[in-house]
Amino acid sequence: MNTPAYVPTETRPVGRAALFVLLLLGGQLIFVLGSPYFDVFPTNDNLLFSAALVATFGLLALALRQRPALAHYAPPVYALFVAAAANLALVIGPFNHYRTATNPFHELAQDKFVQFLTVTPVLVILSWLAWRNLGWIYLQRGQPRRWLPFGLMSLAVCAVVMVAMLLLAGMSTGDLLAAAPWILTFVTANAIMEELWFRGVFLRSYEAGIGWAGAMTVTALAYGVSHMNATYFESAVGIMFGLGVIGLGLVMAWAMRWANSLWGSVLFHMGMDMLIILPIVESL
Repeated sequence: MNTPAYVPTETRPVGRAALFVLLLLGGQLIFVLGSPYFDVFPTNDNLLFSAALVATFGLLALALRQRPALAHYAPPVYALFVAAAANLALVIGPFNHYRTATNPFHELAQDKFVQFLTVTPVLVILSWLAWRNLGWIYLQRGQPRRWLPFGLMSLAVCAVVMVAMLLLAGMSTGDLLAAAPWILTFVTANAIMEELWFRGVFLRSYEAGIGWAGAMTVTALAYGVSHMNATYFESAVGIMFGLGVIGLGLVMAWAMRWANSLWGSVLFHMGMDMLIILPIVESL
């Protein structure tokens, strides 16, 4: 799918505000109503609903592409199709039978790595099939002088805080060293997967239609709201957590565009995940 020519918002059938709302709703359909991570709505982890989303977004993107006056709406809808297809793959769970670990730390890492293997190839392959290079989804070197210090500093600070909190909570140095590879596997797999899934596939496709601020806000809202019902949080805590994640989503979207690469956001995300899973690690 070649990039369509930019059409000024005021000449489009759907204005910027209306498109913002439609894209926001599309994200909620995928990441909230269709999410297999929690069981709040009947549509969560529902194969039929997830498949219907893929078919709807895919056919709509194709129909828009065939009409020159509407072709500029095809890329953001195709991005929703890609994200929905990744969600469908997660619902199907082709690698779930590889989850055989019994040790709690091994199980934590293995579960996330299986999700990574399920979701990430779908995002990359479908983006490539649309004639996008990997830079379109920020999977590129970008500007290391920007993202490397930003990412490494964030990761280092969070890692120090996590280690200190675990040692203060009574975890032995030996146990911490034994758990470290599994914690690192978890946060690495999750960070790469979510940076591609929640931001990488959307930001460039959304920017032409709703502007950079709009693209950043829509993706942050989808990211935050989807985390409000995370199964390892109680409802009230989940709401506060989700609001915080919206803010983090804004930071990571900004960092991705600022460095023209997702790697700084990945490192930052890894650090945040170390703090977020701290209560889980303490309980194990």
